Amino acid sequence: MLKLLALVVIVTVFSTTVAFGQVSMGGPPNEDIKISIDGNGTAHVVHVVAGNATSAIHVETVSGTIANFTVSDQAGNSVQYSTINQNPLTILLLPTQRNATLVKYDIPNAVSSNNGTWQWNYREPSDSAYTDFYFPKGVDMIWSHDRPVYLGGKGLRQVGNGMDLAYIINEPETIQTVQWQNQTFNVGIRTLVNAGSPVFDQSSKAYAFDIDKANSYVTVIMPKALLWGPYQSTINTKSILTNPFNDNGTYVWIGMKPNETGTLQVTGTTAIPEFPMFVPLVVAISAVVALRFSNKLSFN
Repeated sequence: MLKLLALVVIVTVFSTTVAFGQVSMGGPPNEDIKISIDGNGTAHVVHVVAGNATSAIHVETVSGTIANFTVSDQAGNSVQYSTINQNPLTILLLPTQRNATLVKYDIPNAVSSNNGTWQWNYREPSDSAYTDFYFPKGVDMIWSHDRPVYLGGKGLRQVGNGMDLAYIINEPETIQTVQWQNQTFNVGIRTLVNAGSPVFDQSSKAYAFDIDKANSYVTVIMPKALLWGPYQSTINTKSILTNPFNDNGTYVWIGMKPNETGTLQVTGTTAIPEFPMFVPLVVAISAVVALRFSNKLSFN
């Protein structure tokens, strides 16, 4: 929920060039922070600040080197503001009848690429409750504190003190094929590291392959007809955090970040049986139907 404004401040001198030193003036904003990240890692930030007719408002910006800073109304007309000399930059808005004030700026290189993985240690302004993120084209999932989140073409609302953000643009996906009797299963592997040939063990309900780089994100897109959860994962037989997500009924995405190279193994609770799973069910249903039908017949 948005915070209530609670402080009334009388300001006698106000201009676009006045700085107030370390003095905190005004109340917290009722605002929505929107951040759109482009393909080069620049964060385009907009604070949509609700107007307040009785109180001045101070708006804290997102930490970083700011460029292209503007303050305007919804029609694009400039709005007067003052700055508070502190880090991060904070601005002061006088009481107004405007419905909303837009504080816009860019943070170039807010997100940096580390061998193809884009990362940002984002910390939310202390006077806000949440941030709405929009990501570059080609990003359908992100990692927050090393936990995967599926976007599916949508934005993301982050609530709390911030997040350690990571994502990969147009992440490569390798399709590994498992042949079981007369059936073929396709398992997707999304990662920037090299994934070795798969080994599927039906008796131990396990799917495994080698990886050649530690501390890299790996997402296994597992067909549930091949291996059913709940899932556990290991790297060289050592347990690692396993995050199933984006279950569409046919496939489930399983996110991991192994901390060493070697054999990555995903274990489920049910693996494909030696005959289709629906056969015992059909036989059982047929037997029940036949029994009930025979009870209704009278034989001479």
